[in-house]
Amino acid sequence: MEQYCIKGKRIRNLCIPKAYDLNKIQIGLPVTDDEAEKVGLVKVGDIVLPSGMFGPQSRKNAYGYSYADKTKEKERRYITTNWVYPYGNTDASKVAADVYRECYPKIEVEPFGIELQLFENENNQQFVIINMTDEIRKQYMKEAINLLLEIYGICYVYNGVVGFKNTIKKRRCNWEMLPPGEMPSRHVEKQLKAMKQSIDTYDIERLNYVETYNALEMVEGINGFRGYYAYLYENYCVLESAFYGKATYIIPKYNWEELSQRTKRELIDEKKLVGKINHTEKWEKNIAGIFKNLGISKKEAL
Repeated sequence: MEQYCIKGKRIRNLCIPKAYDLNKIQIGLPVTDDEAEKVGLVKVGDIVLPSGMFGPQSRKNAYGYSYADKTKEKERRYITTNWVYPYGNTDASKVAADVYRECYPKIEVEPFGIELQLFENENNQQFVIINMTDEIRKQYMKEAINLLLEIYGICYVYNGVVGFKNTIKKRRCNWEMLPPGEMPSRHVEKQLKAMKQSIDTYDIERLNYVETYNALEMVEGINGFRGYYAYLYENYCVLESAFYGKATYIIPKYNWEELSQRTKRELIDEKKLVGKINHTEKWEKNIAGIFKNLGISKKEAL
């Protein structure tokens, strides 16, 4: 199959030979070493949203981004809540201290949501391939190439769809069960201590609050969902992030894994969201009210 090789860190303009049909091309690279394992692909047919740890392009792809709208006046905005010792007294219990700043309004840009898949052709050659959708072909072709360049430093544009075995079963692998009995808040704290990172950049208390309710299971987000945890209740799934500045999303439990792969915009446009609670100073009050209306009960006090 005819192919065009691109090397480097990123491209500024889409550079695909004119003879190639943009409606049929495929973007990816052959697996010769650890290309698949690097992004979390294990079995043929696996699909992942790459982690944001690879760089700015990966972060925009997985988490989206925001920028200041300097055409408008600054506004007083809640930033986060820090848990501090009152007046520096380490013998006292920590108290919540809300942080506000004068900021320009933010314009939020949704994640690109470009996924990678592990393919195998009839000759048993494996490829890490962009999971091409109509949206990617129309809007995010350059971003797809830059994603692979950021991760691997190289990618190939194939003039035609890479053939693969029809027996391959697609499997998304962006979630994994936590160890039995381990709460997400404790899981985050343990990971941060192991990496010698500060807990101040995470909102552990928000996870602690969700954990006061009776979740049946708790699942850790991996790859592009790193930082998110899924709390599974009887009828609902609550997606909560350890990072401030995102939001809490509530979706139906029965198909939560499928719904959690979609972008925020898709969930809203398709009216799949049961609830969305922004991370503000009123977050706890708001989520308590929604949980009450949904019949999600708190654990019994010991």
